[in-house]
Amino acid sequence: MVAHQADIEQSGLLDEIQGSAREERRELVRWLLDRSFDVEQIRNSLSPIMLAANRVIGDDGTFISSRELAESTELPLDLVQRLHDAAGLARAEDQAECQHARADAESVLPAAGLVGLGFDPGEVALIVRLLVDGLTRVAMAMRQAALKTLLTPGATELQLAVALEALALETEPLLDPMINRLARRALRHSFATEAVDTAERAAGTLAGARPVTVAFADFVGFTRLGEALPPQDLVKLAGRLAALTRRVVGEPVQFVKTIGDAVMLVSPDAEKLMNAVLELLDTAAAEQLPQLRAGAATGLAVSRAGDWYGSAVNLASRVAGVARPGVLLVTESTRVAVGDRQGVGWSGPKVAQLRGVREEVRLFYATRVPHGGRALARSGMS
Repeated sequence: MVAHQADIEQSGLLDEIQGSAREERRELVRWLLDRSFDVEQIRNSLSPIMLAANRVIGDDGTFISSRELAESTELPLDLVQRLHDAAGLARAEDQAECQHARADAESVLPAAGLVGLGFDPGEVALIVRLLVDGLTRVAMAMRQAALKTLLTPGATELQLAVALEALALETEPLLDPMINRLARRALRHSFATEAVDTAERAAGTLAGARPVTVAFADFVGFTRLGEALPPQDLVKLAGRLAALTRRVVGEPVQFVKTIGDAVMLVSPDAEKLMNAVLELLDTAAAEQLPQLRAGAATGLAVSRAGDWYGSAVNLASRVAGVARPGVLLVTESTRVAVGDRQGVGWSGPKVAQLRGVREEVRLFYATRVPHGGRALARSGMS
């Protein structure tokens, strides 16, 4: 203990820390040294409080370069470097010799296995990047959830470090099964909504653009809401919209993403997408969310890495932007694709000049009507 005390004072780990914070850090450093962390590990850590918890979830404190990993696994160095880039590992002037935490460096090895099975290296790098992007958001949410569970008024650094290590020990066995099962669930459903069609099988390659219907729905007056509500309430609203959308959407309609206060949906079946959007508008109103508006367009779009690109995507976004509260506006292409269906009423067309669209667009207002009822003819445009 005396040796620790001397080490701590001479290590520089307490430099520029004053008052009670200095004593708290000394207490934390002493605990970490007792748990076999060394001064350099503590000094190089962005968050010493997390060192013990991070060790539980795989960081053993050792380092390895891309070259060393390539040599030890007999993988091509350029592949290892490419996957490390995709995973967001820090670059250096000599990337091959750049030292990474061993756990971080080795995290790309299963992805390298996909290349060994014949997957295109560029596609595998994209998969790694998307996984890291998505899991980084997951990790941030888990951090927030953990701290909400553990933080107590006046907690010291040591108390929080001990609690985080204990929580990591309890949750670590759940991480792999949770991520594995949810990833498999997403993979199964991606095959259901992205079925390989006859033309693709005949050509032996994926098609480029394909006909789909795209829809956007967002809150009306969200900017004004931002001036009236605290940021955390805006986050909750956006979260409620995303959760509600997932609840009402079913295959083959795909919930693509959230964009701020908006949600994006896509489907090869225009009628099912339209019904999903109408259900979303009705349910949001029933649950007393701020009013939504929605727009849809049918046309060619390209799927890439879970997102969609093309004129139909851009047009649907523009149509949503001119819809009135509680309204689903659709382009003529969607109106034709849906056709006349029992329980759906139409009004229009209304001709509009949309921002960024060269030609005027004919728009139709879609609404649900009771059996035997009739849709009210009213404008769906602002």
